Amino acid sequence: MMRGAEIASAQAGLREVIEEFARLLSVLSEQLADSLHESGRDCVAVGQSFHRLAAASEQIGAVSAQQPGIAGLREHCAEIGTSLAAAVVALQYHDRLAQRVGHIRTGLEHLQALLRDRSERSYEDWLLLLRGVEQAQKAEQARLMAAELERRGTAELF
Repeated sequence: MMRGAEIASAQAGLREVIEEFARLLSVLSEQLADSLHESGRDCVAVGQSFHRLAAASEQIGAVSAQQPGIAGLREHCAEIGTSLAAAVVALQYHDRLAQRVGHIRTGLEHLQALLRDRSERSYEDWLLLLRGVEQAQKAEQARLMAAELERRGTAELF
């Protein structure tokens, strides 16, 4: 039978595990929210680019029907090129976002597997497992950020 001090210690340990778990879920949630916010912004940019592309295409059709000169066509072609470049950048971002969201999902699935595992663990074991998930998330996030900085050819100081 457990003594009062042992029960209090076990309860304190359980509270610490639950608090760590809640903190880790918050970290994952914030990462996902940031990714979704960025996705929304860039999806709007893709939509705007395609609208400009459609408008430029209509203008090209009108110019070619009205005037034989090509100066207007060059201007509209430049607009199409700019819109397409913006669309390509946004689509590249979508690929990076998909990688980030996939990684966050993997972290959540790992947490879910830990919760479903009925193995007996001490609160110290739980803390180590949860902190391991967090470290894996942070390491992958850092790797993705480094890959992005390398792709852009820039360096940021933190």
